[in-house]
Amino acid sequence: MRHPENIRGIAAVLAWLLAEISKCLGQKICSTVLYGSATLGDFCPRWSDVDVCVVLETPITPEEGQSIGNVHDRLRERFISEGCESWESGQAVEGSYVPVELVTDEKLEMPCYTAGGSTRKWAVCHPISPFDRYMLAHFGHLLSGVAAPFTPPCRQSLVSQAETDLSVLRTWNHSEQSAIWLAGMLHWAARSLVFWRDGKMLSKSAALEHEIAHGSPFSTAFQLALAIRREGSRTAADHHAELKRHFSPVAVDLAQEIDTNMKAERGAQPGDTDNASRRT
Repeated sequence: MRHPENIRGIAAVLAWLLAEISKCLGQKICSTVLYGSATLGDFCPRWSDVDVCVVLETPITPEEGQSIGNVHDRLRERFISEGCESWESGQAVEGSYVPVELVTDEKLEMPCYTAGGSTRKWAVCHPISPFDRYMLAHFGHLLSGVAAPFTPPCRQSLVSQAETDLSVLRTWNHSEQSAIWLAGMLHWAARSLVFWRDGKMLSKSAALEHEIAHGSPFSTAFQLALAIRREGSRTAADHHAELKRHFSPVAVDLAQEIDTNMKAERGAQPGDTDNASRRT
């Protein structure tokens, strides 16, 4: 597979980001790791964001966090608002800035900074979710610095995160959720079904395609979500009414199907991967 940072559009964003955060953090940066859709071969230029974890020698200070927040503000202006380098997505970079101790400890809380969308937050916390840790451990791609061997999450951590996400799916507010949220939940649900039922971490597009091809009872909703993923986030609102019409009848059953497979003995164990899922 080609280097994921060479995918159309990503190279320019990453080069700009790495140069700017280096000005702020300098030698404090141990590693910069790419993960998410880009490393699963599923970067959709009109939909996807770029997930990056920056590992630091010492914890980030509030002042450094403010500087990093400014970098992300300028990145959004440059690539989303101005469309530099032909950037097409309505999303840009989701960045986590964490001390090196968090690489091997999934429970430790230390000063960290997160930046993504409108979020700019310095806090004593552990911002790496269990599923992000799973991705970093099994599909992380080193962009700069020394290798950062993330410890995979324990199964219970994955289950706890999934239970939280399922509660959101079960209690979604019909009047408040955006088209991007609805499509994103369907993307997440397809991948979660495959993960807990089959023990494979597929890309979201691959999971949607898999469920459609195998006659999932949720195929109609998944087909719409896949089409929107390919079309892009900037036009997702055009499909809002259609999304709500297809999402409403399946949300509870979809949550139940994921929950049933998650609780089954055949559910995925941390460390289970399928190299074939690294689709290009």
